[in-house]
Amino acid sequence: MDAPALPRDARLPQLARAVDGRAMGHVFEAALRQYGVQRVTDCQVERIKYRPGRNCTVSYRLEIRDERQGCSYTQRVAGRFCAPGEAARRHARNASRVGLASRCGVPSLLVPSLELFAWFLPNDPKLASLPILIQATRNGGSALSEALEVMTGGEREAIDLHAALVQYVPESRACARFDVRLASGREASLFAKLDRENGGAATHRVMQALHASEAARDGRLRTARPLLWQAQTGLHWQAAVAGRPLIDLHPHCPPPVAARIGTLMAALHDTEVPLARSLGGDALHAQACEIAALLTQVEPAWFERLSRLLGLLEAPLPDVRALPEATLHGDLHPRNILVNGDALSLIDLDGARGGPAVLELGAWIAEALDRAIHAGTPLDQVQASAESMLDAYTQASRQPVTQALVAWATARALLCERAYRGMANLRPGRFEQVPVLLSLAELIAGQQRIDGPLPR
Repeated sequence: MDAPALPRDARLPQLARAVDGRAMGHVFEAALRQYGVQRVTDCQVERIKYRPGRNCTVSYRLEIRDERQGCSYTQRVAGRFCAPGEAARRHARNASRVGLASRCGVPSLLVPSLELFAWFLPNDPKLASLPILIQATRNGGSALSEALEVMTGGEREAIDLHAALVQYVPESRACARFDVRLASGREASLFAKLDRENGGAATHRVMQALHASEAARDGRLRTARPLLWQAQTGLHWQAAVAGRPLIDLHPHCPPPVAARIGTLMAALHDTEVPLARSLGGDALHAQACEIAALLTQVEPAWFERLSRLLGLLEAPLPDVRALPEATLHGDLHPRNILVNGDALSLIDLDGARGGPAVLELGAWIAEALDRAIHAGTPLDQVQASAESMLDAYTQASRQPVTQALVAWATARALLCERAYRGMANLRPGRFEQVPVLLSLAELIAGQQRIDGPLPR
């Protein structure tokens, strides 16, 4: 059965309007008139997180024209579209957390007709340090000076600052980039990150261990230099890494590049670091069952297919439980590998955790399959790349890897990461792709014990 363009959700009938930037531009313009804002000239959807039957959180970038001041500016806003009766309660509950003035003068809004509770940056109901981060992008301050002192070995004074919020995930995390010219004339680039769980301290320890590791010393592993964890601000500072994202240079990752990635992944997985989180066999299966239930809730016609897939994923769990724990990146994809000449560097290690190494190998392959399906490119290219990556990985790593385990991990990632995100993110064309991803996962999982190359 072909999936609809958007889920049919009786509890969230406003879903189609919520993800329509143009329609929401009109909504925000009408709501902001009482604050003296005359025109919203553009509204772009930046992120979506859909929870079936519960809510949908969307972040937008508004372009606002202030005719009185004769200027235009950007205002980020995020909102939660709720099931009936929920928005007013959330708005009232979070009133004390979203009370800071924004550029357009509005801390938060309630739009009852859409069951929408919206907050305007620098406000966020669950990121208490977000105002500190945004203020630092505007005028630097002591938090930036402290990080610069660590980075440069003593210099604190920035005479020229260019900074911007480069990532904002509502109620979850944010990141800003700072490009600085110091009083000495030296230039520096660094990032500050924050997250809901205040996980910067754990990330800092992981990055310190990676940066000081034997693999880093001999050039097999390159990661960003950790600078500072500021408990008082909730900010984790790290130096910028030179290079461009792998996906911009090699969107289809040819086999020679894939082999280098395999070697890089082996160096990471074999490096022991202090990890605060880990994924075991029982948790992996519970997550797969939970996601299958969510997908069935969204589209009941997928029930039989998901039931078969869960059965196939459950069979190898005894072998998975016996695998040693490796150091996993946690969110490894072509945007989190930077290319600078012949050097490959890993960035965004905030999700680092322990778990079986095959999880990351399968996730890498599944992400490539997902992109190929969406772009309409041959899956043979993904297979050739995967084989080169795995060959290089097995030669360089101590981790046990078999064709059966990689097949299991790839099928699991197609369900738990790619199909789930296609449902939760609601990007154009992604939700319609979910049945294809599930069929491919079932095919790969069903052939996991067959010797030879990965299934095409």
